[in-house]
Amino acid sequence: MSILVFFSISFITALFQLNSPLHRQANASLNIGFPFVYYYQFLAGPIPNSGWNINMLVIDIFLTWISVTGIYLLKKSNKTLG
Repeated sequence: MSILVFFSISFITALFQLNSPLHRQANASLNIGFPFVYYYQFLAGPIPNSGWNINMLVIDIFLTWISVTGIYLLKKSNKTLG
């Protein structure tokens, strides 16, 4: 479940940065990751450059796993108590 949540959050962060009529961008940059950016893409002249920050990717995956597991355990304990 946590991997699905991670991919969904990553997709949503990329989706909000696409150049659409609702969200116009002056530059052609793309940053993916929440709360930490682990992938970035930008234009340097006519050539797109990109890079990965593996440490931030691992931290985002770990935070997502902790959050999903915590919510699952809280819901499970509430069902047991109630």
